[in-house]
Amino acid sequence: MPDAPRVTVTVHGPDPLSRAGVVRHLRHEPTIELIDRPRPFGDAFGDAFGDEPRGTVAVMLAERLDARAGAELRRLVRGGEQRVVLVTGELRETELMAVVEYGVRAVLWQHRATPRRLLRAVHRAARAARTDPCGVDQRLTEHFVQQP
Repeated sequence: MPDAPRVTVTVHGPDPLSRAGVVRHLRHEPTIELIDRPRPFGDAFGDAFGDEPRGTVAVMLAERLDARAGAELRRLVRGGEQRVVLVTGELRETELMAVVEYGVRAVLWQHRATPRRLLRAVHRAARAARTDPCGVDQRLTEHFVQQP
């Protein structure tokens, strides 16, 4: 994406190894500017005082959408200033509807997430308006359509 504008990105998730892997892939992209975020999921102190760095796009890693991950998603999309790309391993249909309602801009399966797909999702999310539909990995939607 040589003509794409530079996008500021933060990476969020409870697993430091997964975060480090995503950071490693994005760090070498000339169209990405990573903003350091050392805490796993937002803590009450950093966010309460508004001193947590925010990017144009937040990449959130969550194996499944449990209560903690849901709370983090809501915190990230609050105010609509940053767009969220969710990379997940497991997501039920009701959870998919919830993340769309939260305002998540793109959803990718962990097992299908490649550096190229992640980069495309980040750039699409950065360009997306708040009213644009969520970009969902095609196999994710096929999975739901095929279920009885």
